[in-house]
Amino acid sequence: MKLILPTAITIAATLCLAPVQAQAQGQRDPGQLLERSDLDGDGQITRAEYTEARSRLFERLDRNKDGVINKDDAGKRRLLRRSGGEQLQELAAHMDTDGDGRVTRKEFVNGPTPMFDHADGNNNGVIDSRELATFRETLAARRTR
Repeated sequence: MKLILPTAITIAATLCLAPVQAQAQGQRDPGQLLERSDLDGDGQITRAEYTEARSRLFERLDRNKDGVINKDDAGKRRLLRRSGGEQLQELAAHMDTDGDGRVTRKEFVNGPTPMFDHADGNNNGVIDSRELATFRETLAARRTR
């Protein structure tokens, strides 16, 4: 099954896939996306906040509210361009654990978290402002190579 989703999938791909890859594809700043996961505004992003942010994003992507993200959630005005379709296929490849061509809420919310894991330098389950700054510096250095 070929998947087509609204433009917001770019954000989903950035949140769920490797941050360096997202930057290479010209997507939004992963550091900024991580900051948006600071739901209580305390300057720290916990794994629980990150998971909740993914849950909220799933709600926005699942337009028809059937509990899965697939081509049926695409809006006529916001179909992805060819490169976006490739991003979606990659997202599905990483998150569609049962291989049925759709991404369920459970797969999306509880899927791999390489961006969070990379930014959480001391692996304590919390990204603080220092770790976020280091994460951004690392991405910037990789972009200049």
